[in-house]
Amino acid sequence: MNLAKVAELTQVSPRMLRYYEDLCLVQPKRTENNYRSYSQKNIEDIHKIKILNDAGMNLKDIHALLPCFDLADRRFSLCSIVHSKLENELSQVSEQLIKLQRSHELLKSFLEHGTVK
Repeated sequence: MNLAKVAELTQVSPRMLRYYEDLCLVQPKRTENNYRSYSQKNIEDIHKIKILNDAGMNLKDIHALLPCFDLADRRFSLCSIVHSKLENELSQVSEQLIKLQRSHELLKSFLEHGTVK
């Protein structure tokens, strides 16, 4: 399927489809005259990208998670990529929680005693 038809079918602009290709999110084949030819898998990946992007994920993360996203169920399987990504995210959130807890304790001490614990 050509670029214009895929854009119409997926409701993703041709410019954005070319950008997805630049980021290696979708890799359509090229015809003899160098036109893009999208497969059914490419179209499914575009739908996945759109769903994940609409959910607030950035394209860099989508690139890593795309193989683990099941379009039919709209869920992730816990493949190694997702597992690693979730562990990393959890670690970052934990670090932020520690910093927030310390800030909370300092502010509370200032309000209650006017001093630092």
